[in-house]
Amino acid sequence: MLVVTGIFENERFIPDSPISIPQKKKVVVTIEDYLDKANRMEMPTTNKWREIGEAILNCDEELIGSPTPIQFRTITEMETL
Repeated sequence: MLVVTGIFENERFIPDSPISIPQKKKVVVTIEDYLDKANRMEMPTTNKWREIGEAILNCDEELIGSPTPIQFRTITEMETL
């Protein structure tokens, strides 16, 4: 995996240094500091996580149906992407 830093300006990503990426290569873009402090959701504190966990454990909601198993890709499959 390659990490490229830069800025987004005028609807374009401008890397900090020149980079050559093959055409039609799948990429993931992570935007740091997307929300300003007024709109940023605070991460729950340890006590809040405990409350969330207890709420889940004490929930008496009945789930309908049966879970569908998922299969993760193997390392070999990931390397071929």
